[in-house]
Amino acid sequence: MKHDITDLLVGSLEPCRWLVVESLEHLAKLRSLYPQAAITVVTRHEEAAELSALAGLGIDWHILDYREQHLPFAEASFDFILAEPVLTEAWTLYDTMMDISRKLTDTGKLYTAYLNIRYHGVLAQLREGIFPVRDKHLYAKAEIVRILDDAVFKEIDFLSGWQDDDLTDGEAWAAQGFANFSQDLSTSKWLVEACRSTAAVANLKGLYDRETRKQLARLLHRIEYGVDTKKNLAELKKLCEVQMIFAEYLSDFVHEACMHPERVLALVHSAQENQADTEGEHRQ
Repeated sequence: MKHDITDLLVGSLEPCRWLVVESLEHLAKLRSLYPQAAITVVTRHEEAAELSALAGLGIDWHILDYREQHLPFAEASFDFILAEPVLTEAWTLYDTMMDISRKLTDTGKLYTAYLNIRYHGVLAQLREGIFPVRDKHLYAKAEIVRILDDAVFKEIDFLSGWQDDDLTDGEAWAAQGFANFSQDLSTSKWLVEACRSTAAVANLKGLYDRETRKQLARLLHRIEYGVDTKKNLAELKKLCEVQMIFAEYLSDFVHEACMHPERVLALVHSAQENQADTEGEHRQ
């Protein structure tokens, strides 16, 4: 069973910003899935920009070796990065992964892949004292999670890239005591989707701009720790009215941003009730 890394992509007609690091074989499919996207490509292969198969895709080409140089873009420049070979090819992996992470927005996603050192074919060679891989790195899933966690990715999902149709060999190793979660022993390559934010946080960040979220967090933290509480509650009310921040969003934001969400929400609700009472008295 074989999956392509583009099987992780859902496609969109919305404008978005993609960075593709090498992974040239996926460009045509990427363009078809995201016709309105701005696509930037980094590759060390100078001839790639002249290939007829890639002509007309509207690509911004940058010829450089990502293994030797940092990516020449500002932080938070891209919504998505497709960098399939990075985990297996990077010379200084942590430095490269942090560089990639910084180039993503705080709700951005990375698509990559790794070769599985726990694949039964690799284990069989190791048993015989053979390990022929010289220019590529192999990993176990737990190490990939640790690497991506260190690079500030919050949610990580895996899809089998190359998995045996016949699972017998992997199951034979499992019978000897090897863990075989998700048929790991029968999978030679795993595809990875890594998100800078959890789904809940990404949803919160997607509704309002960065400055509004920054103001909201500042006011909530001041309210939480009793700094000019009455004044900041009034400013919070005004911000919610101006930016049309609805109650469900505010509640979710408080739970993500505050150490004591119930305390903050109680103060907010109390202020709202006091205002409602005051308005009612004025109407009477």
